Amino acid sequence: MAKIKDSVFDIFGQAVKLYFTNFGSFFKYMAFPVFGQILGIILTLLASFFYAQNLPKWIVQGGLFDNFSMIFLVLFLITLPGLLIFAKAFWDYLVAYGAVNSMVENMLKSGKVYDFPAHTELITRRTASFVGVWLLLGLFAIVGIFPLFWVIAGILFVYFILVFQVFTFEPQKNPIECFQKSATIIKGNFARTLGLMALLGGLTYWILPEAIKLFFNFVNIIGFFAIPIDVWAQQLPINEINKMLIQTPVAYQITSLWIAKFIVAGSLGYIITCMTLPLRSICWALWYKNLNKAEAKIDKKFLARAEGKD
Repeated sequence: MAKIKDSVFDIFGQAVKLYFTNFGSFFKYMAFPVFGQILGIILTLLASFFYAQNLPKWIVQGGLFDNFSMIFLVLFLITLPGLLIFAKAFWDYLVAYGAVNSMVENMLKSGKVYDFPAHTELITRRTASFVGVWLLLGLFAIVGIFPLFWVIAGILFVYFILVFQVFTFEPQKNPIECFQKSATIIKGNFARTLGLMALLGGLTYWILPEAIKLFFNFVNIIGFFAIPIDVWAQQLPINEINKMLIQTPVAYQITSLWIAKFIVAGSLGYIITCMTLPLRSICWALWYKNLNKAEAKIDKKFLARAEGKD
């Protein structure tokens, strides 16, 4: 088994190595959770756009669309497939926050990942508690939106950074205890944890997304995917928007193509950020093990299955 070192830079380097040596496996695992969200949104928007374009004509023709309630029912039904795909992909993405942690056990032993369903089941069989962790985190995020609480929320975010690792490795704890244990582990290691956050956030939220967007823009892939979106963007009230922008100090003017490229670049950045979720989870799992100094209490049956022993 590979030894977990104490240094922030060693932990970061080890996480990067484990992620990229298993990149193919992680790409397959994250493909639906990430691209499924994008597909669901696209299908929902296309259905809504087609419906909005044709609804006036159908209302004039009468029949089914004479009823106001029926108009909304049809809209709901045609957007439902896209919404379901998005919901399933988004849920799988949330589950990955916990599932990837248990994969670290295998990677430290063999350098590889085995049996993704087994790791996923470690989380989904505790769905109620897992949802509870996300609800508490959501409430915390809502409170943190208010400027008055930004500093406090930022500090607490550091203390709660290991909540999913505690949830995965200490299944006996309830959601509130997961937050308490995370804060206990980070206590006395705040500065080092903040430094690791800076390294990890800089790489996965800025350097990698911006580098890949720069490359895609250089080979004109962004421009290629922007063409169909440009057709939709031309329907927007761009002239009215530009009239308001010209009165600002910057006096910036936008075009439908600029909007299209902005959407494509933003989507690409989102995809890269989401695809690097395993890297962040690996890093925090290593950090948890380093600070906790206790053996992870993962279900042995599922761990054996993940290692392919049964």
